[in-house]
Amino acid sequence: MAEVDKEALKSCAACKKQVTKAKRYYRNGRYYCNENCWRKAKQKAAAEAAEAASAE
Repeated sequence: MAEVDKEALKSCAACKKQVTKAKRYYRNGRYYCNENCWRKAKQKAAAEAAEAASAE
């Protein structure tokens, strides 16, 4: 389990840049490099969900 946590800290969930311990932003079970990346990932997920709902 400790290996999974170390792996999560290596890169941002949105932009895949390296996340340093001093600049990590943790939301919804994932690490982001800053609040802006978190907001972009949130918007992208909402857009994909809306597209999937309209496709059905």
